[in-house]
Amino acid sequence: MNSVRVEVLIASCCTPLDVQKRIVSILQEMKGRAPDLEWNVMDITEDPELAVKYKAPMTPAIYIDGKLEFMGYPKRSMLESKIQELRQSKIGQQSGVIPSGQREALS
Repeated sequence: MNSVRVEVLIASCCTPLDVQKRIVSILQEMKGRAPDLEWNVMDITEDPELAVKYKAPMTPAIYIDGKLEFMGYPKRSMLESKIQELRQSKIGQQSGVIPSGQREALS
């Protein structure tokens, strides 16, 4: 199964520690329910090239499957919903089932 990859860019000098911990907590909880979820937190303070590579306009910046999805701290429900949506889409692609949102677009 194709996994959903979440990459979180932070700047330890600027991103408050409590925000970092909340994002990590959400991802850890989701990983428990979705073993196919892969995630990584990267600090652009330690590796400034990451900011250039990802073209991060601010931190935290959350990329899901290589696409910038959130800047700043998203609501838990929004982050979980986006990850779940992408997981379901990938599961549907593997099974040949078209997710409902895409079905309407094809009509």
